[in-house]
Amino acid sequence: MNPGFSKAELAETKYPKRGKSYDVNHTSDGQTAQVSSQKAEIEKTWNKFVESSTLHGLLHVFSSSTRTRRFLWAVLLLLAMMWFSFQSFKLIEKYYRYRVTTKVSLKYDPMPTFPAVTICNFNVFKRSVVRTSAYEEILPQIHASVVKKMGLPEVNDSFDLNKYHELNLTQFYIDAGHQSNDTVEHCIWDGKPTCDHRNFTSVLTSMGLCHTFNSGRDGQRILRVKQGGSNRGLHLILDVRQEEYYGTASYVAGLKVLVHDQQTLPLVSQLGFAVSPGASTFAALKKLRTLNLPKPYEGNCHDKEITSIPGYNKYTILSCQEICATNFVINKCGCRDALMADINNTKVCGLREIKNCLEREMSNFHIRIDDQCECPVPCDSISYNPILSYADFPSNNFIVNYIEQQGGPNLTTDSLEEKQEILSQNMLELRVYFQELNYQVIEEIPAYSYESLLGEIGGQVGLCVGASLLTVLEFFDVIITIVGIRLGFR
Repeated sequence: MNPGFSKAELAETKYPKRGKSYDVNHTSDGQTAQVSSQKAEIEKTWNKFVESSTLHGLLHVFSSSTRTRRFLWAVLLLLAMMWFSFQSFKLIEKYYRYRVTTKVSLKYDPMPTFPAVTICNFNVFKRSVVRTSAYEEILPQIHASVVKKMGLPEVNDSFDLNKYHELNLTQFYIDAGHQSNDTVEHCIWDGKPTCDHRNFTSVLTSMGLCHTFNSGRDGQRILRVKQGGSNRGLHLILDVRQEEYYGTASYVAGLKVLVHDQQTLPLVSQLGFAVSPGASTFAALKKLRTLNLPKPYEGNCHDKEITSIPGYNKYTILSCQEICATNFVINKCGCRDALMADINNTKVCGLREIKNCLEREMSNFHIRIDDQCECPVPCDSISYNPILSYADFPSNNFIVNYIEQQGGPNLTTDSLEEKQEILSQNMLELRVYFQELNYQVIEEIPAYSYESLLGEIGGQVGLCVGASLLTVLEFFDVIITIVGIRLGFR
């Protein structure tokens, strides 16, 4: 006997108590029973899900009587899922191409805003002003291109640029241009003689001094119309004053007219239509609004306003190019041309800058304009497209009445013909009006929308496996239920 142990301890070691051995076995059996219970409950839940699932074919994969049938249904279900995945990928790829289509609609405006009407004479400089001042000496120095166009003597290299370096060229264009009171003989608005030359706002454009009716500037309210038709818009009798034309390049007699939005830069030389003396021009307007989509759609439009030109904040492609050209010249020469857009009150180039920098850089710009400017289409633009028709002007009756209003003598046949010839060479009539109060809207819309994507994917799901959105929710539900069982929440 080992002296280190008592009899009781030896007995305990040799013959352990049944109670302690029973406690260990009882714990292990309890855990096994719990796991078995969870497995049984999970299997019951899954079988119940398989029997009630709206996913076609799933029941046959797990519940068919033979292994062969289960295998075949599993293959069929897998093929269906692969076809669905392939078609879904193609649909998603189609959506991310961001293609667009066009929607055309017609809308009615009972009281539309009448557009601005800018009028420019094809003759930039009045003979009476240029010939009676120092301007005739200065004029050939302004632009070599203008000199050649007007048939004036070429620039004299010995000309003293310093003599007129401080000349205000902006004021030069204003003083030498055709004034509104010289141009507007009669003005009728909405069938009533309620307007005159004071309703026109002077503006410098690439065609020199021009005049805008209904500009909304200088405290003038923007006009609206309630009816369409030639008697319900702007009716003007204008004088082109051919006796004031200067330079042999004034080979076109008449006016250039641009109908535009009040917030759009009046780029008359690039746009607009010509009206000639001796004719009555009817311009029936059709308003068009164009809406384009921004990135990432392929239209890639620009939706920001112009902030650098006060009063002209609506973006257009041509205004973007004009600003781009002006900024290019400003960066190269430190100044701008007097007829360019006034960006942030930048100073106007003097004669020295024109000769030494501006003309050269403008030539460089036009050669590389595509590299210099990025001008996408606007997201929202409004245009007024005129439908033009013409008639002879003036009539004999108009001439008689016109002479009487001027306080002239009685007309003989010869004097009538002579006066008619003079008026036909200088006078014209212009009517600008809405053809109708309807206007067209051309709108870009997604060719394949997000809703269309979901609808077609849903159609593919239904075609391939007969499932729906609720089927997906059923899978989420059974997964959450099984996880809950495993974690002991049920």
